[in-house]
Amino acid sequence: MKKSTQLARQVIRAIGCANGLAGRQLGCENAVEVIKASTYLAGVQTRLPLEWGKIIEEVNTGRHASAMSGVTQTCRQLAHETRQVIENKEELLVFGGDHSCAIGTWSGVATAMRPVGDIGLIWVDAHMDAHTPDTSDTGNIHGMPVAHLLGFGDKTLVKIGDRLPKLLPHNLCMVGIRDYESAEQELLEKLGVRIFYAHEVEKRGIQDVMQEAQYLVTRNTIGYGLSIDLDGFDVSYAPAVGTPSADGINALEFIKALLTIDLTKLIATEIVEFLPRFDDTQRTSEQLVSSLVEYIYKTKQFQINSVNEIAQRVSTSEQSQKITRAM
Repeated sequence: MKKSTQLARQVIRAIGCANGLAGRQLGCENAVEVIKASTYLAGVQTRLPLEWGKIIEEVNTGRHASAMSGVTQTCRQLAHETRQVIENKEELLVFGGDHSCAIGTWSGVATAMRPVGDIGLIWVDAHMDAHTPDTSDTGNIHGMPVAHLLGFGDKTLVKIGDRLPKLLPHNLCMVGIRDYESAEQELLEKLGVRIFYAHEVEKRGIQDVMQEAQYLVTRNTIGYGLSIDLDGFDVSYAPAVGTPSADGINALEFIKALLTIDLTKLIATEIVEFLPRFDDTQRTSEQLVSSLVEYIYKTKQFQINSVNEIAQRVSTSEQSQKITRAM
């Protein structure tokens, strides 16, 4: 029981990345400041051992294609921080701005875990984010992180952390996809990435989809991550996004689904694309961010504690049997 208690109080280290220059609209760079000051998150912190670590301020080299150098420098800093948290064996939670920060988050996690195995990733999003600089019409790098994590695109970005791809295609699942371009789709489908389009989520239900996704990203890995873009959800649950898309995931059903999947192998969580100035008067999006954190980590703690308690009972039973046989 002592071991279970220690795990239950393991620090959840929150790293912030205040970046927004790579997005379609400015504003996501303010997300970390708002989340850190959130009264909703403060309530969560009374129930979870959540502690803030470093907040990375983005390097400004311009917008669109001109942002490439700044994004590279920002992601290098973020990768350094996420790698340290993993190597310190703390729970990792990243609050990002625009989704380009995923290159930094998962490059750090992948390189930290490289000595023991590959990582998987469930990418919850309305978009594929799988453009490269050559295929993107806008040059917005928040639409490119998946391609770079798979090893395609700007040679400097793909080599953050180490020279190897940070994700293998069969270890990546995309959930809720409904707004994308043909170049992205062609790349991902050619590589064999499992894409759960919105129509499949609607037909099967998010619980069934998440259970399959969790299986797929853990069958060949030592653990997995969750990268959650708020625009993956229906706008009624997450109005504060810069690239809204209709017919998104029901956030309440998603949270219920979290209670049914195995989170014991969850290595890290990333929540991005919260654009505070677009939130409603009820701060619906801000509340969703806090709820996601609470339900993910309380569920994980419960699952780990349950596994440890069962293991302890089995061990005690085996010891009793040995004593009985010895007598």
